[in-house]
Amino acid sequence: MRVAAVRAAARVAPVTVERTLARVEADLDKGDVGMARTRLKSLVESLPQRLDARERLADVCRLEGDRVEAGRWSYLSEQPDPDEEAAFERACGRDPVRIMRGLRWSGSEKDATTDLARHRLLDVRARAEAAAGRKLDWSDRGRDVGGPWWDDAFAVGCLLTGLVLAFLVIVGAVTVFGWIF
Repeated sequence: MRVAAVRAAARVAPVTVERTLARVEADLDKGDVGMARTRLKSLVESLPQRLDARERLADVCRLEGDRVEAGRWSYLSEQPDPDEEAAFERACGRDPVRIMRGLRWSGSEKDATTDLARHRLLDVRARAEAAAGRKLDWSDRGRDVGGPWWDDAFAVGCLLTGLVLAFLVIVGAVTVFGWIF
């Protein structure tokens, strides 16, 4: 279903894509780098196969000095910056599964418009599947790149808090039952 929606969007997208890219340029001319980044990120999320939009987003990230995001979005380009690529991989903990998820690709590697991007996607997925020990799909987002460790700690804390509250309710119910009978 998702692939069909992306392909349908791609058929009507040229006018919208060109309009969005023109707005990005206007934002940059006004010095509004944040809005340009927001527009490009939305465009890349809706049309992840547009390598030109990914590269333009990487350019905007470079303007902001964000090497990790520049590395993420230029990972599939013809000449990625090795330092940015390394920064992105470090942010992923050098975990191939997180690198795969971080690329935010959808569909198949066959949808890539260049041979280099296609081969890089195949390589990333092969390394991720080897690390995970199972077959992976580009549509499964999993945990986001660079997510802080406390996201996991927060979930565990919520679970423990719920267990403690359940225990206290049971103890209270037993105590009230003991008073009555």
